[in-house]
Amino acid sequence: MSFPPSGRFPRKPIPRNRPSLFPNLLVVLLPLLLSFQGDVRGFAQEAPTALAKPVLLFASTPDPESAAELLNPEQIRQARGEGVAALDIMESTDPYQQSEWRFRFKEGFLKDWDRLVLAIDHADEGAGVIRPLLPRDNHPSGEWSEPTRRVSFTRLNTHQLRRALFEFEVPALEWVAPGLTHLRISGLQGLVSIWAYPQLPEAEWKEAEDSVPIQVEPLVRLERPMEITCTVGIEDIGNPPSLANSLANVREYVPLARLLGFTSVECFVRWDMLEPREREFDFSHYDQIVEAIRARGLRWFPNLVITSGYSLPSWYYESAENTGLVCLEHGQANDVPSIWNTANRRHVSRVLEAFGKRYEGKGILEAVRLGPSGNFGEAQFPAGAGSVLGYQGRKMHAHIGWWAGDPLARESFGRFLARRYGSIERLGEAWGEPFASFEEIAPRLPETYRTKRARLDMTAWYTDSMSEWCAFWAEEARKALPNTRIYQSSGGWGFRESGTDFSSQAESMKKVSGGIRLTNETDSFEQNIYATRLAATAARLYDIALGSEPAGYHSARGTVARFYNAITANVDNLYTRHGVLFSDPLSIRNWLRDYPLLDLRADPLVEVAIYYPETSNQLDDSGFRHLYAWGFNARAAEIRRRVDIDFLDERLIRAGFLDRYKVLVFCWGNILEADVLETLNRWIHAGGTVICPSYPRGAYETVDGEATFFRSWARGDTGSGAFYRFKGDMEPISLYGDFVKQVLLDDPRLSRWTQTALRIGHPERVHLSVLENGRLVMLNYRDQEAQIEFPWNESETLPAYSIQMKQLR
Repeated sequence: MSFPPSGRFPRKPIPRNRPSLFPNLLVVLLPLLLSFQGDVRGFAQEAPTALAKPVLLFASTPDPESAAELLNPEQIRQARGEGVAALDIMESTDPYQQSEWRFRFKEGFLKDWDRLVLAIDHADEGAGVIRPLLPRDNHPSGEWSEPTRRVSFTRLNTHQLRRALFEFEVPALEWVAPGLTHLRISGLQGLVSIWAYPQLPEAEWKEAEDSVPIQVEPLVRLERPMEITCTVGIEDIGNPPSLANSLANVREYVPLARLLGFTSVECFVRWDMLEPREREFDFSHYDQIVEAIRARGLRWFPNLVITSGYSLPSWYYESAENTGLVCLEHGQANDVPSIWNTANRRHVSRVLEAFGKRYEGKGILEAVRLGPSGNFGEAQFPAGAGSVLGYQGRKMHAHIGWWAGDPLARESFGRFLARRYGSIERLGEAWGEPFASFEEIAPRLPETYRTKRARLDMTAWYTDSMSEWCAFWAEEARKALPNTRIYQSSGGWGFRESGTDFSSQAESMKKVSGGIRLTNETDSFEQNIYATRLAATAARLYDIALGSEPAGYHSARGTVARFYNAITANVDNLYTRHGVLFSDPLSIRNWLRDYPLLDLRADPLVEVAIYYPETSNQLDDSGFRHLYAWGFNARAAEIRRRVDIDFLDERLIRAGFLDRYKVLVFCWGNILEADVLETLNRWIHAGGTVICPSYPRGAYETVDGEATFFRSWARGDTGSGAFYRFKGDMEPISLYGDFVKQVLLDDPRLSRWTQTALRIGHPERVHLSVLENGRLVMLNYRDQEAQIEFPWNESETLPAYSIQMKQLR
C-alpha cells in the first residue's frame, strides 16, 4: 500500500542521531526503523526478558507481519521528512466530526490478554491530544472505552520522534466478528508505528513520563498581552482529590497549553483542602500543583470556591454554625451555605487573608476568580447543573428556583421591609393585604403576591442580597490580595431566580478595581449576545476588566465565535476548558489561525442600545426565565443581525450612561420604574430616539400604571428627539428587525461608520461590528463561504466560520 504526500510534515526535519527514548524496547523496533530514511544508531539495546513478545500492529512503511489492517487508507497521506517516514490523516473541516485512524486487528492475539498497552510512535509536529479508543461490545455503532492509563499523549511540536503509551482493559469481544472496527485514534499526525504489549514495566512508564518536555516554545504570542486561561485536568472532586492525577495532568497538559499561547492555568481551590481543621491551614496540596505549573512556564488563575457546598470542611459543615439554603418550592435544604448567615463572613475573611499571605508574594498569580456561592462558586444561587456537587460530592437538592426559605433569610426579609416601609400599615397598603408585624412576613414564591409592588419588593430583596454578598466577597478579596486582579463569576442568562444582577456586580467590582468573568458563553453566537451583552456593556461602561468563559461545551465553530466576541468586546481574559479545545484538531487549527487577531481587539463603536427590561423581568417569567422562549432574546438577536448593540438596564440608565447612545430600542417589557421613565423623557427631548415594538399592546407605564410620558411621545411631544412604534405583526420577528433598520438608516445623527455598516450587504449568519478605530470586524458563522458587498462597489469573500477585518473609509 502506498500513500500520496500530504504536504504538511515537517516544517522542521526530525533530528538525525537523536537519543533513544526507550532503549529497553527499541531492539524490537530496529528492523522497522532501519527501513526509514535516516540513521538510527543508538537504538539497539537489550530487550527485556520478562515480557511477552510485542506485536507490531501497523507501520508507516508497509510490513507484511503487521497485525492490524488500516480501514480508511483513502484518508491517509505520506508525511515524509529527513530522518523518518511518517503518515498523516486528512484533516476534517466538520466542526462535529473528527478525522480518525480506524484499524481492524488481523488476528485474535488479544484473546489471552487481560490488558493491552499501545505504544504509538509518531513524528511530533503541531499540537493536540492523541486519543485511542477500543470497542466495549461487538456492535458496529456501540460504545467505546478510554484507556485506563496514558502517558506522553500530547503533541508538543518538538520535531522529534516521540512515543505515547496507553493501557486498556481488554474487553470480552468476539475479535473475529465481521465488520467491527477494533481501534480508533483521533488527534494523531505523523504516525510512524503502533505496537501492542500485554504489559510494560514501570520503568518504561516512568521513562515515558520523563520524556514529556517541561518547557516548550509557544506557537503563537501576542504583542498586546492578555490573560488567556484554561484548565489542565487538575482534579477538584474527591475527598481529597487525587494529587497524583492532578500532577500527571499538569505534566501532560501544561506544555500543550503554553504551546497554544495560554498564559495561565485555572483550577478550583476548595476550602476543605485549605483548612481541614479550623484555624489550621495546610497549603501543601496546592503548593505542589503551583510549583509544577510554574516549572512549565505558566501562571496560576485559582477559583476560590469557599462557600459552595462541595468545598465545605467537615468541621464547619457539621457545626451548629452552618445553615444551608432552602428552596421555597419544596422547603428542602441545599448544601450551599445561606448567604444571609452573617457568621460566614468571618470565615470568608479568614480564608481569603490566609490565601493572600501564602500566594500573592510568590509571583505565580495571574489573577484570582472569586467563588462566593452557587454550584461551582458562581455569584448566584444554586441552579440545576451540578446536582451531585454537594458536601463531599454527595447528591444535593438543586434546581432553578427561589432559595429564600431558611430562617436567616426570613429574618433578613423582615428587616428589609421594615427599613423600606417604616410601618406595617404602609406595607399592608402597598401589598394589598394586612399584617400584624414585619416578623411574621416570610419570603414566598413571587407569583403568590397580590400586587406588583409586593412582588418587586421580594425580588429586589432577593437579588440585592446576592449582590451585597458578592460585594462583600470582593471587598475582602481586595484586602487579602491588594496587588492581584480579581474577577467575580457572573453566570446565568438573566432569570431572576439566579439572583444575578449583572450591572450591580459590575458596579461593585469597579469599587475594588476588579472585573467580572462571564460564565455563560455557548456555541450559539446569538445566544452569546443576549446572554452576555448586559454584563459586557456594564463592564465597559464602568471601565472594569472583562473575562469570558463557555458554560460548557463549544465546538470548533464556537472557538471562532468566542474569538470574535473577545475582539469586539475588548476582553481582558479569555478562558476555555482543555477538554473542548485540546482534543479537537479543528478547534486547535481555528485557535491558532485566529489567535493573532486578539492583538487587534478594541472597544466597539456602539450607538444603539437595547432596553433590558429588568422591572418586567422581576414581575413575570416571560422575559428571561425560559432561555429559548419567544420573548426578549429572540427580538434582541434580530436587532443584532442588523446592527451592533449594547444592553441598558435601569441601573445603567440611572447612572447616566443612556447619554452615550443615540437610539434606544425596546424588545420586551412595558413596565418601568417612574424615575427611569422620567430619565427617558429628558433624553428624548434632548435628541434621543426610541423605537418600540407593537407588542406588548398598550402603553409603556410605571409600576403603578402611570403612562403620561408614553402618551405624550405618541402624540409627538419628543422635543429634539423622536419616537417610533412599529405597527405590524410581531411574527415573523424579522419584520420588527427590518423596521428598526430602516429607522436607523434614516437617522442622520448616527455616525458615518455605523451607517456604512448598516448598508453592507451580506447573507444571514454573517455578523458585523465596527470598532472605535473604524476597523470593521466580520464573522461568517455559516458552513459555507459568504459574499460581502460594500457600498463602494467592492466585495469580499469570507470562508466558512471565519473572521476578517477591514478598515472603513
